[in-house]
Amino acid sequence: MVRYVVALSLVSAIVATTAAQVVLGDGKGKVRAVNALADDGRPERPLQWSRNNFQDATNLEFFGFYPAYTIQVPGILFDAFGNNVGSGNDAGHVTITTVDSLRNPPFNWPESFIVPRFLFRQGGAYTNENGSDENGNGTNRDLYGPVWIKYELDDSNPNGWNVVKVQVFAWDVRDLLHKSSATKTRPFSDTAAPQRIDIYVAQNDPDPASDPQTDPNWTFVGTLSKDDGTLPNVCQWDPNTGNTFGECPAATLEYLNGNNPLNLKFYQDPTNEIWYSTLQVRGQRNVRYVAIVIPQGNQYNNDPDLRASNRVANSLRYTNITDVRVIAGPAGPEGDVNGDGCVNDSDLLIVLFNFGNTGSGVQGDVNGDGVVNDSDLLVVLFNFGQGC
Repeated sequence: MVRYVVALSLVSAIVATTAAQVVLGDGKGKVRAVNALADDGRPERPLQWSRNNFQDATNLEFFGFYPAYTIQVPGILFDAFGNNVGSGNDAGHVTITTVDSLRNPPFNWPESFIVPRFLFRQGGAYTNENGSDENGNGTNRDLYGPVWIKYELDDSNPNGWNVVKVQVFAWDVRDLLHKSSATKTRPFSDTAAPQRIDIYVAQNDPDPASDPQTDPNWTFVGTLSKDDGTLPNVCQWDPNTGNTFGECPAATLEYLNGNNPLNLKFYQDPTNEIWYSTLQVRGQRNVRYVAIVIPQGNQYNNDPDLRASNRVANSLRYTNITDVRVIAGPAGPEGDVNGDGCVNDSDLLIVLFNFGNTGSGVQGDVNGDGVVNDSDLLVVLFNFGQGC
């Protein structure tokens, strides 16, 4: 019996040390650098983080527009250049006053519920033209240029992390669930979600100011996009309502109300990963930095009906994200393609099945050179049986 208990304890300890863990978000990690900063009291500029103190009319609290709430430590935060990137005191909760369209049948949500502050606040980037030039002439709100944010992962492991997931909360709780007015027939958002997010990782980043898209120290690992459904369709103009902004599509409301794989309503568990857009990452070990790039601006700018309607406002120049998390998993031996800790027939089959495929992050690309070939096969064969 004693041996059995000791064995269980050892197994529990091993599981605890090898289980996936958050290495950015949940109070871990920090903003390293951005190419778009907000300066209090100064005119806004292209690629600048949007204004960072607005007051919500319902809660009468001050919230900010800072680079995606991954950090919850108290105090003022600075990036690698010494620039102020906002207050990290995201402790506590915010009461959401549910919009009528969700409180009424068929949804029947409670009148109010609690969400963590870091999900309620917005991280908005000023990515698009504001609708008029210096002479007051109308413009088409075209993209100014890609915005990028670099994050430094939890530094408790100096060797870096085996990154297995990058998650982005790419919609605004305040707008979709909390804000309403007599002229809005359903929830709406006036700071649009990204159209696309490209994600990069790096083991080393000697130049914090470098663009991860062109710096060879950074590796592109994948894309989240509205086009392929990995980013939610948050903003969509409905000509039947005559409203100025894009509104929350019915499918989005139904998803938040439980029409999802977990049959979960948002108010029941606001931080569940089902509400995040998740990129699965493979084969990226010893990672110390993660960057997200917004190359196409927001969903409003990419909505031809909304642009053609000429019913857009200045706030539509902002691209909104709220939270970013990075999940690390057990490293496993080299050649462990499927991440189960054992190099065996399963890993061999993955390489053989994908043999000849190319592309960043393609499955079976063990050495990360962008092609599944003999080199990857040799890595698996050389390490066959390791970890088993």
